[in-house]
Amino acid sequence: MAQDSLRGDAGRTPTRGSGPGSPGEAWTVLSHLITGFLVFGLAGWGLDTLLGTRWFLLVGLLSGGAASFALIYIRYLYVPPDPLPRPGGPAGPEDRKEQHG
Repeated sequence: MAQDSLRGDAGRTPTRGSGPGSPGEAWTVLSHLITGFLVFGLAGWGLDTLLGTRWFLLVGLLSGGAASFALIYIRYLYVPPDPLPRPGGPAGPEDRKEQHG
């Protein structure tokens, strides 16, 4: 449950076949990739058409791919580090034992 709340999935009820590595998750990753390239690529193509240039399409495709990979990394692969202990508070299990016993 703690891992789910870090990923933002805490309120969702898992359906059958929706665990990590499921086909549904693979389709979601693929749709993120395709959508990033399409949206940013179309924006670049539109700017190229309006401004009469030829390089916005390339910039759009590259930034769409980068944004897609960043989203996939943050959503599925990134594990946040443990929070730092507060100054003056217990730093770990060893300190808690010393305080209570």
